[in-house]
Amino acid sequence: MGCPTREKSAMHTVARIRKLGFRRWYERTLIEAYAHLVTCLLGTILAFAGIEMVVTRTGPAHGLLGVGVGALGIALSLFGVSHFARIFSLAQRLGARATCPSCGTYAIFTVVAGGPEEEQPPDDAPETDGVWLKVKCRKCDNTWTI
Repeated sequence: MGCPTREKSAMHTVARIRKLGFRRWYERTLIEAYAHLVTCLLGTILAFAGIEMVVTRTGPAHGLLGVGVGALGIALSLFGVSHFARIFSLAQRLGARATCPSCGTYAIFTVVAGGPEEEQPPDDAPETDGVWLKVKCRKCDNTWTI
């Protein structure tokens, strides 16, 4: 039995690709991934600011505030880097397979089927990492699995 959150995320990805088209989905997904990376970097700065507050504390309240700021920074960094890695790897994996093997056209296809890996992707599917797409090239009508 698969994870409901992961299945929901996979179906959301398939729906967004159908709605926006692959190129726009890919562009927006990369922007979202890099926004998470910026969150990670800002969290790191916040963590170092918290450490600085603890080291140079002028009283117990200031030290306690530094610990809180540092913990918040660490949490933001972990959140940002985990989401960046997950989103970026999905976009890169799908983007690497978006070229039609027959005519070589990039990202000009219609999604025929798709879903989470728990829904048994077609036999010709590459290693799925949560999402698979059965697509049909709009130029030559070739069908392949991403």
